[in-house]
Amino acid sequence: MKKHPVTKRGNVRSTHFRKSAATIIAAAGAAVLLSVPAPANASTDMHAAATASASNPCKSKHYSKVAYNFWIGPSKMPLRCGTKTWGYNHIVERGRWSTSFKNKISDTLFNGYERTPGVYYRYKVGTGCSSKPPRKNFKVVVNKGPLGGKPGGLTPQGIITATVEYTTPAIAAASANAGAKC
Repeated sequence: MKKHPVTKRGNVRSTHFRKSAATIIAAAGAAVLLSVPAPANASTDMHAAATASASNPCKSKHYSKVAYNFWIGPSKMPLRCGTKTWGYNHIVERGRWSTSFKNKISDTLFNGYERTPGVYYRYKVGTGCSSKPPRKNFKVVVNKGPLGGKPGGLTPQGIITATVEYTTPAIAAASANAGAKC
C-alpha cells in the first residue's frame, strides 16, 4: 500500500517544526547563559581539571624544576618547585601564593634593591623621625649559588622565600624608645 502524499508532507512539517523549535530553544538558552553573570571564581577559559593543573605548575614535578622565572637586571632568577622549606612549594604551603604575590616578587627583584647579599627589598627602609606607622615592605630571599650548595649543581638555586615584612625607621624607633620628641 502506498502512502498518501499529504501524510508524507505532514511528517516533513512536523520534523521541520521540531528542528525549528529546538533551534529557538537552544538560542534562548544561549542568550540566558550570556546574560547571567558568572561567579567571580568561575573560569571561562579552561575546564576545571585544566585549571587545577595550570594553577599549580609544580604538581607531580621534581623539586629542581622551574615554576617561574623572574628578572634581576639582565639575569634570570628561577623560582623552582622546591620543597616545604624553600621555593614555590614553600610559599604555597604558607598560604602566600597569588597573582598579586607573584607580581610583588617580580617588582621587588627587578626594581628593588639588594640590602644584603641575596636579600632584596622593594622599598628602602625610611630614616629620620616619623610618626607614620611601620612601612609594609616586601622581601625576597634568593640563592645565587648552586642548588644544595654542591659545586657543579644547578645554578642558581633561585628564590628561597618571599614575604611581607614591616619595617620602622631606625632613628624614629630609637627616639621613640628613648622618649625623645622629633
